[in-house]
Amino acid sequence: MKPRDIPITYDDESGTSGSGELAFEETLFTDVSPVDTQTRITSKQTKFSWLVLLVLIMVTVLFSRLGYLQINSGTRFRALAEGNRLRERVSLAPRGQILDRYGSILADNMASFRLVVTPSDLPLGTLMSVLDLINHLLAITEEQTVKNVQAIDPKSTKPVEIATKLRPEQAILFETHRLEFPAMSIETVPVRNYVGSETFSHVLGTTGAISDKDLAEAWDGSYVAEDVVGKTGLELQYEGALKGKNGKDIVEVDAVGSVVKNLGEVVSSPGQTLKTTLDKGLQEELYKQFSIRPGAKGAAIAMNPKTGEVLALLSYPGYNTNLFAIGINSKDYQGLLEDKTLPLFNRAIAGQLPPGSTVKPMVALAGLESGVITDKTVIVDSGKISIPNQFNPSVVYDYVGWKRTGLGSMTVRSAIAMSSDIFFYVVGGGLQSNHIDGLGIEKLASFYRKFNLGSPTGIDLPGEKSGLVPDPTWKMGFYNNNALLGKWYLGDTYHVSIGQGDVLVTPLQMALWTATIANGGIGMKPHLVSAVLNKQGGMISSLEPSVLVNRLGSEKNIKIVQEGMRQTVLAGTAKRLQSLTISSAGKTGTAQFDNNEHEHSWFTSFAPYENPEIVVTVLVEGGGEGGAAALPITESALKWWTENRYQK
Repeated sequence: MKPRDIPITYDDESGTSGSGELAFEETLFTDVSPVDTQTRITSKQTKFSWLVLLVLIMVTVLFSRLGYLQINSGTRFRALAEGNRLRERVSLAPRGQILDRYGSILADNMASFRLVVTPSDLPLGTLMSVLDLINHLLAITEEQTVKNVQAIDPKSTKPVEIATKLRPEQAILFETHRLEFPAMSIETVPVRNYVGSETFSHVLGTTGAISDKDLAEAWDGSYVAEDVVGKTGLELQYEGALKGKNGKDIVEVDAVGSVVKNLGEVVSSPGQTLKTTLDKGLQEELYKQFSIRPGAKGAAIAMNPKTGEVLALLSYPGYNTNLFAIGINSKDYQGLLEDKTLPLFNRAIAGQLPPGSTVKPMVALAGLESGVITDKTVIVDSGKISIPNQFNPSVVYDYVGWKRTGLGSMTVRSAIAMSSDIFFYVVGGGLQSNHIDGLGIEKLASFYRKFNLGSPTGIDLPGEKSGLVPDPTWKMGFYNNNALLGKWYLGDTYHVSIGQGDVLVTPLQMALWTATIANGGIGMKPHLVSAVLNKQGGMISSLEPSVLVNRLGSEKNIKIVQEGMRQTVLAGTAKRLQSLTISSAGKTGTAQFDNNEHEHSWFTSFAPYENPEIVVTVLVEGGGEGGAAALPITESALKWWTENRYQK
């Protein structure tokens, strides 16, 4: 019998349960453990939980960062984004005009062209190659090229100056090729234009690019790196008034920096106008008189003794201030620095020299006021004074006058007129044989200081020097308390009494003391600006005359000194002024220097004598005797003033 197929059946109850668990026997035939299965399931659940947690953390961080960027930094990033398409361009304001007393323009503005580039609008690394192309196109000279192009930040969105002082034809040529240089543009900027620049160079001064230091100190934000500011003279003194208010415009640009739209503009406003006390014609006349004398160096001051208004302030030689206005090159500047005539030096307010005999009217007033002399005192000028050494009478010191044979009997009036050294030796230092004690150095120095010697006048101009009034205290200090070298001798007093020795003054100080005598013993403070005006010509502020030197001396004694200065013209050392159609008074001065080998020529004067309206003081360095060089210049100036201004 064949075996039959026996069907195999499964008992559901003894098989796998609905829970999916294996029976004990089944475990013998499989490698899957119920424990391992459960572990794997639990592990999957744990990994899934960590993944969810990580995702939640990342989402939280992401939304926190987005919130921070959107809320806290949104404004800043919007500004950065706008910066990629918006440009703010500064429009420099013209400086205010400077006028003379009659409204003639002394300083104005003219247009100049400069080339700028916006570095961020150029592809990285192309700046220098683009500069080479533009230099070749416009034939830009080394003088015109800005030197610090290597320091330009290639990411900067602000226009950077790369060439200055472009000629109009260069600007036009650039415009025809503008599309080839989309990151570049030509800007028109105002620069100073001085009328008669050399004539007024020291009084008007110069302008130049603002320094990093000044820019950092401009806390009010009114200055930018491109600004031009006053460097010397009135330009510096009145910077606050002359500086205009810069304008600006905001433009939209495309990806290569070309302007697409103008989004707004603030128009620049010019600076205020200075109306000065200067007389353009008189200043030009004085300059001409110096210029026709080869090799002349010196200074001249003209002022109104009643008000202190300075009509002319000249230092010769001058220099071309327009070179500074457009940006002077190093060669020209070095040439000015090395020029032995010192054209950059303002002799009128900073030159300190011995005044010579021009001090004698002051010494005369001091002697009269102190009672050392009267107008009747007579001193014989025999040509010299001999003073024996107090320790060894056999040693005698001779102090000589300018005329070795003597001038004869002198009163105070004739001593001023004839410039007697002997007379003023005695007034200052005394002479026992004449029974005159003299002022002595302390009284003399004190009186000089009352005339404002040894102190600046405070004129509205930077760089003024104070001069020097020597006395025993000064001398001992100068020689470091050396008992021998620092000792004050009678001879020192004699020298100071005639404006020699160590006494030093500026031409402006001499003009001031002359004006003080002319004005009855009252000295008005010198000033150069009478008013500040707005662009419509309306008054913003004005300067009222002020007293600097209070009344010195009685009316009687002042009159005696004035008469002595008048006699200088009528019968003394300045007879040349008799050629004038108005009356005048004055005083010559010859100041020795270089161990008495050379002489400075001084002359100081006022006119008309009866009612002084003008003081003219002239210095010619190394010009010889006062009547030789300074007097003819004064004569020409007073003649011009008489014909063009007096009673006009």
